[in-house]
Amino acid sequence: MKNKSHYNDASEYCHYFFDLVPTSDLLHELVVSRDESLAVFRKISPALENHAYMAGKWTVREVVRHIIDCERVYAYRAMRFSRFDATPLPGFDEDEYIRNVAGGSEPFSEMINEYIAVREATITLYQYMSDSMMDFRGTANEVVYTARSLGFMTVGHNLHHCRFLDTHYLNT
Repeated sequence: MKNKSHYNDASEYCHYFFDLVPTSDLLHELVVSRDESLAVFRKISPALENHAYMAGKWTVREVVRHIIDCERVYAYRAMRFSRFDATPLPGFDEDEYIRNVAGGSEPFSEMINEYIAVREATITLYQYMSDSMMDFRGTANEVVYTARSLGFMTVGHNLHHCRFLDTHYLNT
C-alpha cells in the first residue's frame, strides 16, 4: 500500500498524476520514471519528431519540451518551498511556453540530454531533503503544494506524457 499523504498537499487535479506513481518512494520513482522516459524518447525517429497525432495537437518535440519545462517549474517551486519560503508563486501558461521556445531547432539528441540534466538536478534536489523540508506548504498558482507533492507531480506528469507519446504517437 503506498502512502498517499501528499494527496492532501495539492489540488484534486494532481491526484490523477499521483495515481500513476507506483510507490511512495519518491527518489526511486524519479530514477525509474527517468529510465522509462528515456526508453520512450529513444524510440522516436527523426521522421516522428515534428509529428502531431492530430491537427492542433503538440508535436513529439513539443511534448518532450513540455515535460522538461514543467519539471523545471516544479523543481523550482519545490526548492523554494523546501527552503521554507512562503512567498506565493505565479502559475505559468504551458501553451505560451511552447509557442515561445527559441526555434525548437536543437537536435533531438540534445533535448534528451537536457531532459537527463534536468532530471539529475531534480534527483539531487530531493536527495537530502528532510521531512520538514519536504512537507513545508507553499502556494503556486493559488494552490497549496509541498516539495513532496511536487515531486510526485513531476513523476506522474512525466509518466502521463511518456505513456501518451507511446500510445498516440509511437503506437506501441
